[in-house]
Amino acid sequence: MNRYLCGAVSDIGCERELQEDFVQFRELDDDTIIGVVADGTGSRKEFPHPAAVVSMHVVDSIVSIYQEQKDLFLQAPEYFLKRAFLESNQVLGAFKIGNEELFSGYACSIACCICRGGNQIILAHSGNTRLYLMREGVLRQLTRDHTVAQRLLDEGKIDIETYHVIPDRLQMTSGIGILAEPEIQTMAGRLKENDLILLSTDGVHYALRPDAMSQIILESGNCNDGAQNLVSAAKDVVHYPDNMSCMIIYERQLYNDGISRRNGGSNLTGEYGA
Repeated sequence: MNRYLCGAVSDIGCERELQEDFVQFRELDDDTIIGVVADGTGSRKEFPHPAAVVSMHVVDSIVSIYQEQKDLFLQAPEYFLKRAFLESNQVLGAFKIGNEELFSGYACSIACCICRGGNQIILAHSGNTRLYLMREGVLRQLTRDHTVAQRLLDEGKIDIETYHVIPDRLQMTSGIGILAEPEIQTMAGRLKENDLILLSTDGVHYALRPDAMSQIILESGNCNDGAQNLVSAAKDVVHYPDNMSCMIIYERQLYNDGISRRNGGSNLTGEYGA
């Protein structure tokens, strides 16, 4: 039996000709997994998309160090996640150096979560993808958007409702491929019983407010349905004009007798099906 339940969905969404989002999930061992959600820009049909390039590089880097020097990785997981992000930034930089005309816009936002047995989580983020924690039915954003709109919000020049509609929400202040030294947010913590992790691209979380996302997840039958229902709401109800991707991760071993008792909703018991 897998320790973790995971559901992930990536959809081209509304009004887009290219799917520039990318999701990836990998088991590092029986007790440890890594999940990634990324949102790219500057993609071209005939070349690898930046979100896929960055996601696969980050995951492969973590898998490599974990397999070769597991004890070392566990001493400083945030360091190795940040290093993997910085290395992927150099990879996109190499595309630009090779052909600036073709790849000048190559960049992506990325959110990454490592879950390890014993309820440990390690997170890393750059750009305007997001990581949320759901606890007792409330969805709380753990990451801070690297956007001009976030800066205006922090300065008190706009409110949260304005944030979701102004063009500055799409203007990045950091991300992979945007700066020579991108801002990378890392953190580590521990899950409590019935906690849930949500990773999403802006096509989901700019379309839906946290309370709406919470309700959708709680009314879903499992992790797969939760992810699909979030994307469906953003696409078919809101008609948000963007690619849409999200991933829900839940640790089965922390499961007691249902999310419904503490989170006021469904029992996320569906099998992994990213």
